[in-house]
Amino acid sequence: MMSEIKKVDYIYVVDSNGTPLMPTSRLGMVRRWLKTGQAKWFGNSRNTIQFVRPVNTNTQELTLGVDAGFHLGLSVVGNNREYYVSESLRKSEKDRITSRRELRRTRRNRLRYRKARFNNRRRKDGWLAPSIQHRLDFTIKEIKRLYKFLPITNLVVEVTPFDNQKLLNPDIQGWQYQKGKMYGFKTIKDYLLARDNYRDALDGKQYPASQLRVHHLVQRKDGGSNQPDNLVLLSDINHNQANHNNGILAKLRENRQKTLDYRGAYFMSILATRLSNYFEHYTTTQGYLTANLRQKLRNNNRVLQKFYDAKYIDSRDGKQKAGKELSSGRTRRSQELNYDNLRQLRKEKVKKGRVSIRRGHYQLRPHDVVLNTRTNRIETVKGVQNSGTVIKFQTGKTCSIKSVVSLYHVNGILEKKMKNI
Repeated sequence: MMSEIKKVDYIYVVDSNGTPLMPTSRLGMVRRWLKTGQAKWFGNSRNTIQFVRPVNTNTQELTLGVDAGFHLGLSVVGNNREYYVSESLRKSEKDRITSRRELRRTRRNRLRYRKARFNNRRRKDGWLAPSIQHRLDFTIKEIKRLYKFLPITNLVVEVTPFDNQKLLNPDIQGWQYQKGKMYGFKTIKDYLLARDNYRDALDGKQYPASQLRVHHLVQRKDGGSNQPDNLVLLSDINHNQANHNNGILAKLRENRQKTLDYRGAYFMSILATRLSNYFEHYTTTQGYLTANLRQKLRNNNRVLQKFYDAKYIDSRDGKQKAGKELSSGRTRRSQELNYDNLRQLRKEKVKKGRVSIRRGHYQLRPHDVVLNTRTNRIETVKGVQNSGTVIKFQTGKTCSIKSVVSLYHVNGILEKKMKNI
């Protein structure tokens, strides 16, 4: 049974020393505290206040749940309430890094003489690529930010290290970690030449190695990697800007086998190994465990107004089809796209479209659990028939409503157990 979580607008509170207190939903009291000078806004925030006078510092246990990954999800819960929830969508750092590199090279080209530096650029221990370092710093910063205005006692992070080699080959053996696909090849182009037998990926013809170029199916700016699965060989004839513009190379990516994206798995592995450097006490969990604890919210067919589309005869095959299937395809007026106008294929109208509004409510709804007194079996309701007098079960059988006893009733979105049964 899923617990109900109340969603309320909260104002976060800290005392005069900056220690977080429990949030409050008494917005009227917050307004009076600010007006009388008992409290002030905390920093530049307009959803956190700080008391000026001494206050009671009793707090309750709150748990911060973190769903790390490309999208960072944060949720603070306690007492069957959700005090904070957010989802952060981070942009890639690659465009910023590329622009900064171009500006730096431009400045260097203006210098008349620049001393060569090659041996003084050793990377520090624990160095990460700028894009991964940015994502790690952002995740840690967002988690620590919540500790400033919420009395968080428990930290639960959904993170686990991944074996990238096993993602590609689930049956990998120990010795295959040292001897991968490119074992024995000096360069990646040598491996591609041996793999594709000097053939162009578009026309299939063989070319000399000097006329073949390495092409990324998913471009680097779009997140593509230098893994062999994302690379093909193209001749100078086919690897040109015209094929990029007309979409031929884009179709090549769609027709080829889709490659795995290791970026998310790599970041999760980095976060799992370095989380202890920032937090002393925390609990880790995994996605498949939390997925089993979630219960899908069902709408339970609560919309009383329904639209039934008109039916037409398709002039191509003579079959009966809905008006949506034989439409102009245009869904909005703000865009001019090349739609396929199928309205001209409508031969004759078989059934007129209509809007139906159901104003009656039945005692039982789909997904209700009842006891069939005739067979003494527990059944699940699929629907009702004959104006609510006949119940249809998931098994396909029917029964009179007088012969069933309700055990579990679906009310609205959440499922609640019926009482006094």
